[in-house]
Amino acid sequence: NNFFRSLIIPLLFVMLALTHSSLQSLAKQPSCCPHAPLAAPVLCRPHQSACNLSRRPRKGVQRRDSPVAPVAAQGMDTNEAEEEEERVLRTLQQCTRRIRELGDRGRVKDAIQELANLSKKNVQPDTYAATALVRACCKDMELAQSVFDELFGDFLEPDEVAFAVLLRGYGNANPPNWQKIDATLTTMQLKYGLVPATTSYNALLEVCCRTNDVERGEDIIDRMHTDEVEPDEFTEAAVASKRTLRAYLRKVFS
Repeated sequence: NNFFRSLIIPLLFVMLALTHSSLQSLAKQPSCCPHAPLAAPVLCRPHQSACNLSRRPRKGVQRRDSPVAPVAAQGMDTNEAEEEEERVLRTLQQCTRRIRELGDRGRVKDAIQELANLSKKNVQPDTYAATALVRACCKDMELAQSVFDELFGDFLEPDEVAFAVLLRGYGNANPPNWQKIDATLTTMQLKYGLVPATTSYNALLEVCCRTNDVERGEDIIDRMHTDEVEPDEFTEAAVASKRTLRAYLRKVFS
């Protein structure tokens, strides 16, 4: 695994370096939120583990798009720019779909190469493609975390969906790695200013149901209610296999 990572992580560096020059001309988005201290964590009674879910109000929905316009579109007239935009969008959609397929087949190296090949097409990766690649790597969470760290931050802004992939990945460990889950939530809030919402809570509840961790699940539902995060159909699906949590969710939000 270490040898594999030593080969493919530099590949990401090369791909990102090829598109870095176009990013330098843009104002960087703030990547940390220094005025947003963590609220009291959710302490899970039997384990005394913390899931740091901020009580700060949401600042709005995060967009899941590419941070900049394609380089090739600069200097074009309107029609050419529109055609280029369509080409880039089509290329990114195809790349994301291909990465998902390769990830499902366990062909992680090929999935990484698929993203790296975007540089040959003069297309910058977007959040969808990057998230798909992180998901493809989640059978090896050290690798998935390394890929996440290389793709997001300087080049792309992660959103809640991208972090939920990490939450599920660490939650799929046996036993779940709640320490890493806690660290992921902390990074999400303090470094990127993202407030955990339904997507994050659903990922945590899925882990609790899979491991029959009812008390931790009840704590998470209580925190959802306190933070005024309304459950959705995916929340219902997450707790569907545990009657106790399903009933508790309906009780709390009735």
